[in-house]
Amino acid sequence: AGLAWRVAGRTRWGPLPFVLAVLAAARLNGRTDWPHWDAMAGAGALLTLLAGVGALRLLGDPAVDWHWVAAGALVSAAGVWAGVPETGPALLAGGGVTGLAITAVLTRSGWGPAAGVGVAAVLGWAALSGAAGRPWAAVGGALCAGVAPWFALRPLLPPTRRPSPGRWMLCAHAVLVILAARWIGVVPHAGWLRVALVAAPGLAVAVAPRRRA
Repeated sequence: AGLAWRVAGRTRWGPLPFVLAVLAAARLNGRTDWPHWDAMAGAGALLTLLAGVGALRLLGDPAVDWHWVAAGALVSAAGVWAGVPETGPALLAGGGVTGLAITAVLTRSGWGPAAGVGVAAVLGWAALSGAAGRPWAAVGGALCAGVAPWFALRPLLPPTRRPSPGRWMLCAHAVLVILAARWIGVVPHAGWLRVALVAAPGLAVAVAPRRRA
């Protein structure tokens, strides 16, 4: 999908390559799983929607290098794999994101702002379908979006200098992903207190003042 977009002259990729790549991989592997919908899956879907908006805002910021967002997406894919009981969708989504990131680097392309929506969509699908009816796995898997959902809420908060994602934010993102996967996703009765304890530092990172990348 990435090579086709580059041949077509698209040097800034949107959501379509990600969705097409993962959809094709899922069809070839017979893994067109759909989530078991309930209130908890709905909460996970809301987090996925916020992650898409947050990633859109991040990639739309001229000060943000898309490579950092891509690295964070790969960390999130690994977290979904570690946090949900059914890992097949996570492997497909993670493989698709990895391939598109590598292809973008090799072809000197990049991820446009809308690419964040595509990445959030395929990782959210992997989290919710991989939860296999376990409610806290659905929420924990969706929280593997790390810092992304909380950037969607920045316009609702007091203005601060925009953070520039770099190593420090990638490290914070990785910590949140690990907590979401292993402290919520794999625990049958994790509880909303743990969700709040993971969400609070994510929101704090999103509104932190600018730091050097």
